[in-house]
Amino acid sequence: MSIVILHGWSDKSESFKGLKDVISAGMGAPPVAIHLADWLSLQDDVTMTDLAEAMQQAWMSKGLSTVPGSHDVVVHSTGALVVREWMTRYYTPATVPIKRFVMLAPANFGSGIAHKGQSFIGRAVKGWNTGFQTGTQLLRALELASPYTADLADRDLFKGGQRWYGAGNILATVLVGDTGYDGIRSIANEDGSDGTVRISTANLNAVRVELEIGSQPGSVANVRTTNVNGDIGFGVLAGHTHGSIVDRGNGAIYQTRDKLLLAALRIQDASYPAAPGDPFPWQQQLTLDANPAQAKDKLQNTVVHLKDHLGNEVPDYFFEFYRDPSNNNPKNRKFEEDFYKNVVNDVHVYGNNKSWRALYLDINALKAMQAQIQHLYVRVCASPIFNERTQPVGYKGTANDSTGELVIPNARLDHYFAPHRTMIIRATIPRYQADRVFLIKP
Repeated sequence: MSIVILHGWSDKSESFKGLKDVISAGMGAPPVAIHLADWLSLQDDVTMTDLAEAMQQAWMSKGLSTVPGSHDVVVHSTGALVVREWMTRYYTPATVPIKRFVMLAPANFGSGIAHKGQSFIGRAVKGWNTGFQTGTQLLRALELASPYTADLADRDLFKGGQRWYGAGNILATVLVGDTGYDGIRSIANEDGSDGTVRISTANLNAVRVELEIGSQPGSVANVRTTNVNGDIGFGVLAGHTHGSIVDRGNGAIYQTRDKLLLAALRIQDASYPAAPGDPFPWQQQLTLDANPAQAKDKLQNTVVHLKDHLGNEVPDYFFEFYRDPSNNNPKNRKFEEDFYKNVVNDVHVYGNNKSWRALYLDINALKAMQAQIQHLYVRVCASPIFNERTQPVGYKGTANDSTGELVIPNARLDHYFAPHRTMIIRATIPRYQADRVFLIKP
């Protein structure tokens, strides 16, 4: 069994020789062959599919085995996306030559700094030695609310009949830090992140929600929820930043990292559930040593893609959250004010397609307000706003003339709002046309 290590964006394999030494020393006899893989991450025209194709060619030319389950892979940051693109493009769950897949601070659902990396600061700091290139195509894939990361999740997390992760398949583990940087780099810090990647965007235990909103005000949305088809270990390493999680060190936080990293490279099928609902011993160990519940900040990455029932993407919209659709008293207005101020930590609109956006929701703040909520109503207001006389096509996007709404009872709030995860919502709303748009005269 050999081990392949992949670095992340704007890095190179030399940075991981310390990690290689930790693995070599910890795995003991028989010796393992460790391959440090380099890939171009700062060239503007390189795409994820380019990297997957190049990885496959390099894998074959290096003579690495393609026998199912013949290698373990350790990745950092963007390296997780590269491997997931490669394996879902060239293999199936039955043929993929990976057994253990350890992801350190993976950017599985993007990074809050990706869109900033394309700015002057990104080019000056990250791209200085590459002709001011920062890997534009890769950063678009890495941006929060990227269609790429959502579509990739459809391939390896939510595809019915294809179980990539769990007993008998890839034994995957995600480890991410909870501490931001100091000094000048602290400008990139966010709540619930390691200074580069959010805990919620690292975790592969996501959920997909397909939301079809009705055509009448007050009508209840049709909802279908899909959980990950598989089992993935997840831990939060207290005290680690995005960089320190792959550094070599001697302190307590490094001892915990080394212990769990080496355990993840030795794990067997028996430590994953044999069937849904069975015990998950590996997750139990991760919870003991790297308990996500102990992280101070608890947020959910909520990715939304909005289109209408005709298939048009809707770039201009707003989500309303309220607790009483018929009562506009001061207490309700105060609730809405507090919700937007405290629960909605951040909203990022994807730069290349504004129908995609990420709402960063503070679960601690929502818990503090939960006693006030009998039902939470969620409504979409979109533009252009349909008007029979002045706007012949569009959406019913005002408070008094809207589409339907999603109604969440208090007991179901935990289903829709959970810490340290990504929820991908693919929502559909009706589009209206005035009668005068197409007339057939007698």
